[in-house]
Amino acid sequence: MIELQIRTKLPENCALGVIKAMQNVITKVEGLTDVGESIKGLFQIKGRDISRSLSELPETCDSIVLSKDEAKILIKEHTCMVALPILQSGCILKNVDVSDSTLIWDLICDDEAFKSLMSKLEDYGVEFDILYKGKPSKTGTTYREEEILRFALERGYFDFPKKIRLEEIADHFGIASSTLSEILRRGMKKVLERHFKEGSE
Repeated sequence: MIELQIRTKLPENCALGVIKAMQNVITKVEGLTDVGESIKGLFQIKGRDISRSLSELPETCDSIVLSKDEAKILIKEHTCMVALPILQSGCILKNVDVSDSTLIWDLICDDEAFKSLMSKLEDYGVEFDILYKGKPSKTGTTYREEEILRFALERGYFDFPKKIRLEEIADHFGIASSTLSEILRRGMKKVLERHFKEGSE
């Protein structure tokens, strides 16, 4: 089993970019599926004034408001020249972090799916960087979560008083503060769950 993290450019007119363009929302990918030559995707968004953000969605999206701060968005049909080869290769998508112009894909695969992914990305003409390829983390954190947690720890984010602000860390990684906050919380939760599970054994 291989944990893989790749970085790609955000394709033009990508539905992920439309969702990312919503102001002050945190986006979580709940699922993507391959439907021939296009994809369907389910996303959860959290933030203030969700209803206003939803009014700006294109017709290819359905949405349902769960509360004043939370909604789910279904992208009914979208041709994503990055997600499509990933799904077609047999890789399992764990998460996607969307920044201003890039996507960070967290994947799980075996050797065969990895080779297929490399071939399909090349066939589709997708430029990408492999950020991490190796064994899954013992804590369950993704490479991206671990990278950000380590940077925050080393720069004094968890010190009292803090030596670095959340916004400064977000600037360093080129992502929104709300996205960084979500990644930090997700990573810390996994580390704490692992710590307390080991302590009780």
